[in-house]
Amino acid sequence: MPKPTILVIGLGHLGGVTLELLARQEWVGMIIGSSRDSERGAARCNLARLGAMAQGYPGEIEFVQLDLRDVDQVAESIRRLEPDLVLSTASPQTWWLPELLPPEAAARLSKARFGAWLPIHLTLNLDLMRAVKASEYPGPVLTAPYPDVVNCVLDRLEMAPTCGVGNIDEIVPKLRWLAARSLQVPASEIEVTLVAHHALQKAVFRSPHDEAPQAIPPFYLVIDHLGEDVTDEVGGRDLLLEPFPLPGGPAWGFLTSGSTVRLVEAFLSNEDASLHAPSPGGLPGGYPVVVGNGLIRPRPLPDLSLGEAVQINERSHPFDGIHAIAEDGTTIFEPVTVQVLRDELGYDCERLLPHEAAERSRELVARFREYAQSWGVDLGQQR
Repeated sequence: MPKPTILVIGLGHLGGVTLELLARQEWVGMIIGSSRDSERGAARCNLARLGAMAQGYPGEIEFVQLDLRDVDQVAESIRRLEPDLVLSTASPQTWWLPELLPPEAAARLSKARFGAWLPIHLTLNLDLMRAVKASEYPGPVLTAPYPDVVNCVLDRLEMAPTCGVGNIDEIVPKLRWLAARSLQVPASEIEVTLVAHHALQKAVFRSPHDEAPQAIPPFYLVIDHLGEDVTDEVGGRDLLLEPFPLPGGPAWGFLTSGSTVRLVEAFLSNEDASLHAPSPGGLPGGYPVVVGNGLIRPRPLPDLSLGEAVQINERSHPFDGIHAIAEDGTTIFEPVTVQVLRDELGYDCERLLPHEAAERSRELVARFREYAQSWGVDLGQQR
């Protein structure tokens, strides 16, 4: 059986690391890396190719120039390339740029919550799914930018990607490791079942010096050891919220990429795997899932229906600054989110209509860069 071809769109901080990890997998065939910037993208592919070869892997990587804003070009390229899986990490601005601000400015802006940046994460994913639909591509499409909310919006437009990557699956290893340490058993013997939204991550990965979170998004958690429920024995909620500092900025990409590679492998396998993933089929938030043969579905849970799991994640939206997502995909922001962006950036957006995402994204990026400059931070070529 021929090894699969994977199309990776976006070769920045996350896409570049994912490209490097995929290039070092025995089960991967051809990797097609793509980005809007042909010079930087080709150089990134060259680096991954040589790095893989230096480590003893074939380094079968090609580069194609793709601009997601050119829907017709992307659709034609997908038809021509015929990948077995499409993975997009592309976004006009990476999520961690606000961390480069001085602490006072970063703290003031963080009160808007992560959902404030929705226009930036939505716009290119909307263009991608328009191209996928036009190309009649039948395979799985995985997206990285804020899938817990972005993919839910796209689902309202009948353009949901197959699922997202990262987020909930980044929490699970922490729980497995801490539970294994508590029981003094190998982590391989621990199984975690978690339903949770991206909004929970801020509480999960806080540092010891951070204030204890006053309000925790709802979640569902079961920890098993060799099939026995040990959630109460190990103090599952306490483990979830135990301070667990991680480096910020691009270093985080290694965690997301590790999760992504395992998910991609499961999609391209003939056997089902039990994992966690955000937004399967456009559902809000993250779920335990079954993945295999190019398909994904939420894993049935004995004491929690899918409807109840969805409600947990819908109740979590406001913790990320999202008040509601209407049936037409219009997103209504929490009042505090609107007010913080108005006060700090001079950016006024109470609700985001999908067709306004590109314009709103450009305005938000520009105003954020002006804000950074006013605090003495020159972002230069950072995106």
